[in-house]
Amino acid sequence: MIGVVGMGMWNVIAVLKKADGTKKVLFAKNIVTDEGDKWYAQKACGETPTNNFNTMVLGNGTQPTWGKSSTYDDLGSPISGSEKTVSSGYPKTNDDDTDNTGAGADVVTWKFEWGKTDFSATGINQAVITVASPGTGSPILTGFNFTSSFDKTENDTLKVFVNHTMNGT
Repeated sequence: MIGVVGMGMWNVIAVLKKADGTKKVLFAKNIVTDEGDKWYAQKACGETPTNNFNTMVLGNGTQPTWGKSSTYDDLGSPISGSEKTVSSGYPKTNDDDTDNTGAGADVVTWKFEWGKTDFSATGINQAVITVASPGTGSPILTGFNFTSSFDKTENDTLKVFVNHTMNGT
């Protein structure tokens, strides 16, 4: 069973670093979809997963109610330029990035990073982990809504950590 870690009920951490060095930390709670459950099961058995989940896309539209059968179609207003491949070396356990306060020995962490000029957007309020170049009906590993929306300018960097705890229950 996959659960939440660290910050009470929140298992997604976004760290927006401003030009002056200050950081804004935002949280979310995600749900692993049926396709995400299959991905974890296939990886645990040493199989090649049916879906190559490796990309995060951010959105700024109407927040959906995420469910086990959610797909890329549920992401409200995908933000142009926000599609980002998972950071090198991720997913992994025991994440050593100090910005990730939800890491642990039984926690699988996915990390995505955007540089200053990767994209700019207002009202960012949701995201998915999906396949590369997603389109209509593309499967997602997980989807989530941030607790509050935020803006990213060309002077900001952004890191998003998605933490999945293997509870064994």
